[in-house]
Amino acid sequence: MSLEPGVVAVVPLRDGVSGKSRLAAGLTPAARRRLVAQLAQHVVATLRATPEVDEVLVVTADPAFAREVVPGVAVLAEPPGLGGLNAALDLARDAVRRRAPRATLLVAHADLPALAPADVTALLAEAGPARAADVVVATDRHGTGTNLLALPASAAYAFRFGPGSRAAHEAEAAAEGLRAAVVERPGTAADLDTLDDWADLPPATREALTA
Repeated sequence: MSLEPGVVAVVPLRDGVSGKSRLAAGLTPAARRRLVAQLAQHVVATLRATPEVDEVLVVTADPAFAREVVPGVAVLAEPPGLGGLNAALDLARDAVRRRAPRATLLVAHADLPALAPADVTALLAEAGPARAADVVVATDRHGTGTNLLALPASAAYAFRFGPGSRAAHEAEAAAEGLRAAVVERPGTAADLDTLDDWADLPPATREALTA
């Protein structure tokens, strides 16, 4: 019987200095660092509380910050000059493939303040060979980005995070002959990149993140 994990969640994490730079006009550097830490702690805790998720792996160029923020979680250090988010996710996928080639890979951004275990469960319910799709995209509140992405770790699939990533991820799935589905839920749609995103959060959530 295989002892491979069924679902490995990968969380890319920026450092505590440059993260959330687009919030600089509204938050001090210290407040932004606290915010990055609190968001990452929330996302990792949510993933660990989701029954379908077997492991959580943080990939980061600042492993010391990651271990400080989410102690006890496996951390994969990016080598210097790796080349951005998609390259970091390639690195993480390669690490998962070597150990668990049949696993489902779940990419979850570290800035999802409303994410709940039920959201992750709903997304994973769509993924897998016996289910509706091979690749599942959880879009952002604008319907154009990708906040979570589930796919087979073994799939020949290029990550397309960046502007317009929802359409790019769907097109990549089609190009590789993979079935794609899109999930839209309040808990997966709310991310935090800009001051507009910050303003759209419920006041209680903003207060909790800056307490």
